[in-house]
Amino acid sequence: MNRYIKLGYEGIELELPVHALYLYRDENQLLENIKPLIKEGIDRKERCIYIGKEPCVKELKSEFKNQIMVIEEIMEASLFLPWLKNEYDKMIKNHMGMRVFVESTSEFLTFEELLDDFNTQPDLRLFVLCQYRIEKISSQNMLDILKNHPYVFVEHLLKPNCFYSRVKHRIWLDPLTGIFNRRYFENQLSKELQRASRYEHALSILFIDIDRFKKVNDEFGHQTGDQVLLDLAQLLERNLRSVDVIARYGGDEFIILLPETKKEAAYKTANRILYAIQQYDFFKETKKIKELSVSIGIASFPDDAGGTYELIKKADTALYKAKERGGNQIMVFM
Repeated sequence: MNRYIKLGYEGIELELPVHALYLYRDENQLLENIKPLIKEGIDRKERCIYIGKEPCVKELKSEFKNQIMVIEEIMEASLFLPWLKNEYDKMIKNHMGMRVFVESTSEFLTFEELLDDFNTQPDLRLFVLCQYRIEKISSQNMLDILKNHPYVFVEHLLKPNCFYSRVKHRIWLDPLTGIFNRRYFENQLSKELQRASRYEHALSILFIDIDRFKKVNDEFGHQTGDQVLLDLAQLLERNLRSVDVIARYGGDEFIILLPETKKEAAYKTANRILYAIQQYDFFKETKKIKELSVSIGIASFPDDAGGTYELIKKADTALYKAKERGGNQIMVFM
């Protein structure tokens, strides 16, 4: 069978099954966007189901009548997957697939869970759109949500009420820590440098490396080392603004983009991070080591460099000097 489906205003082609994300601000905007997708499903003889509450359910019932199944509730994340499999198994032969539109929470199923539970379905034609009202989501919850979705439909702020792009954003994530990877960071830094240059703003980056990380892996094993990297990534996230971008640059290196931040403010952020790491117990189950230290290098635009790789190189140079001096300290590129 054809393992792809074309969806939405622009006929975007996605690999089945589709587990998509939609962020919306109010019910009018939500209805404006999902109605065409519901109609599209009905026209293609797909079974359509909406799970949510008023006022959406009333309008959808009125417009589509018995062509759509409406469930007036917010379903618990733990109940959704068994319910979904049961409904898919009940689908009659003349249905060409199933579309489910569901009000979701950050605990909702991941794409892997969806695939694992349906791995006996060779002809699976399933589209699940998880909807999140963006005003009710914190930046930390947003990161958790993004990690669950391989396909992301993003609302275009300049052209509201339409789907404008699809990001296969798993290519941007580090598989171990779940934060962004080097490719995404360099892409974002390039964009931010262009914006900073246009509006004459400063920006800074922090290059972070764990001191003597090889010793952790050698003495306690790579599982302990991986847990340290995961803990550090989460600790860094908690000590940054929502506009900052953190990525795992490679190995035990992390890099942070601080938009509209001068060198002095970047140093304060680095100092806060250094202190948080010094206070955190990374080895709760390991009595031999009770602390971990990092070295941090700082470089800023426009003081130190104007290009993506040049700025990263300057921060790396500062980082190297911090490590040369024994680590557990911050160095600013001079």
